[in-house]
Amino acid sequence: MADLLGLLAGGGFVSGERLSRELGVTRAAVWKQIHALQDAGWPIESGGKRGYRLGACDRLEPELWRGSLTTAALGRDTVWYREETDSTNRQLKLLAAEGAPHGSLCLCERQTAGRGRMGRVWQSPAGVGLWQSVLLRPSLPPERAALITFCAALAMADAVEESCGLPLDIKWPNDLLCRGKKVCGILLEMSAEPDRLEYVVAGVGLNVLPGSVPEELRGQAACLAEFCEPAPRREILCRYLACLEGWLERLETGGWEAVAGSYKARCVTLGRAVRVSGGQTMTGTAEDLDGQGCLLVRDERGELRRVFAGDVSVRGVMGYV
Repeated sequence: MADLLGLLAGGGFVSGERLSRELGVTRAAVWKQIHALQDAGWPIESGGKRGYRLGACDRLEPELWRGSLTTAALGRDTVWYREETDSTNRQLKLLAAEGAPHGSLCLCERQTAGRGRMGRVWQSPAGVGLWQSVLLRPSLPPERAALITFCAALAMADAVEESCGLPLDIKWPNDLLCRGKKVCGILLEMSAEPDRLEYVVAGVGLNVLPGSVPEELRGQAACLAEFCEPAPRREILCRYLACLEGWLERLETGGWEAVAGSYKARCVTLGRAVRVSGGQTMTGTAEDLDGQGCLLVRDERGELRRVFAGDVSVRGVMGYV
């Protein structure tokens, strides 16, 4: 039935004759498959002599979106999809250890053990967000691998703007915000030897529809549907993969300088009063990023300090967020 869904993925009517010919089965067998999919909840409409078409739905089965990919590698080879899994990052790391190729993708409708930065839990309810991870094997030295986080942030910001018409800001290093509320988080994990980068797993959690944000976080987080009529999640996914491939290519060929200008243009942290916690604690003003993507903060004593990692809160009208 996966092949049948692929033929119907375009959204228009497809005749029973064509379905029978493409699938190599009888018209009666097509009819049985159609009814089995309808019984499973798929909104397939019958148009008489016009055939069948797939009605509006926001599902992530690969058969529905792989034909829309414009990438050279991302999402092209191995795609691991489940209704439910513990963590797409964890599953993809297992595939990476087995030799999965560059561009392999894990995605699901619901995560039971999704993770964010700093070991935090990332809530991932079914059907309301884009929970996915992509495996990257870039031509970069290990010390440059962390710069991929900026590519992922730019790629998702571009994808949402292109598919939904909604501009997003970036809070250093990789939180995506809309009107000051977090709508997307990114978690990078990697495996490397001293002189060789083996792989990077770039996990992304995008809040798309109502129900994706826990009630206790409503003051700090939001979903795209609060600001626009979001595109189907699979459309956002295809745009993200295309944009990520483009930004990764720029990083590989042009280094940080090929990415920095666009990143800084979206980064709302720069020029703002910030509070840093984690490995070092201070308040100051975020002035710039250095060649490794580290945040340069002028502290209260006037000293310029590099921030490698940790929490960075930006001061707003209601304190630091």
